[in-house]
Amino acid sequence: MEETASGKPLPCRLIHPPEPTMYDQVLRHLEMISRETRIPPKSQLDFGEVALATIAVCLRWGTYFAVLADRTKPIWPQTEQKEISMIGDEEMARINIEASAALAQWIELMRADDSHFRKMVKAAQTLPMLPPLLDERTNDKLYRTISFINSAQSRQNSFAMLKEQYGDGWLEQKRADIMPNPARWLANGLINAYWRNKSGIEDIHAGEWEARPLLQRRITPMQEYTIVQKVAEGIVPSMHAIYNVANKKSEDSWEERALSLAINFSHPDYWSLTKRTTEVLLEGAEP
Repeated sequence: MEETASGKPLPCRLIHPPEPTMYDQVLRHLEMISRETRIPPKSQLDFGEVALATIAVCLRWGTYFAVLADRTKPIWPQTEQKEISMIGDEEMARINIEASAALAQWIELMRADDSHFRKMVKAAQTLPMLPPLLDERTNDKLYRTISFINSAQSRQNSFAMLKEQYGDGWLEQKRADIMPNPARWLANGLINAYWRNKSGIEDIHAGEWEARPLLQRRITPMQEYTIVQKVAEGIVPSMHAIYNVANKKSEDSWEERALSLAINFSHPDYWSLTKRTTEVLLEGAEP
């Protein structure tokens, strides 16, 4: 972090992203744990554990969210003031970017090296995070919905319905948009759906501006738990479906299989398919 005027009327703090990224640092930590504990490569896969690992690695600890929910810091007294925004726009943008990039890498790891992915999932259970309560009935219903297209014939039927509904041009444009980087498109869609729109984070983001601290915690333990709980409700069935699509033997390419999943999720047009992190400019001196 550095203090800067940056052409603003107020003093500013510029937070540079770390190198390597927070996700890469977390993954290295998990690899060390895996080696030390000798986690077997054929560890049984529990999709509740996969969801917790995904949230812990790709959101809670692998992004700027860790700065806002740092348990070693005192809680900012203003967190009780609902009319005040706890998170700046640039901070939200950085979390969106880092979470999407991390999830895309996590999906690619799952697809490319199943045994290593399983070991990382097991190792991630050691990361500090309050576990959510998972409703298996809700998970199963959403899983069945997402998994509907996990066969070549189902995918073709799905594409045929989309063509009939939106036209050939729409589907071909979606294909052109998604196919170059299907994992990132899928990650963007999942982060937008479950983190931005269903976790309650927008309520914490909304409100009046006030100089925000870096040396105090702005996400309370209860808020953190609620966010994890709500994100998990969508991530459990989604990651289960993605895992099956990624690892099921098929004549279709990974890109073609991922397309049928990714096309069901949307994200803002301005969300990047390549950026992994970004700087944050916080206006105002440290409170």
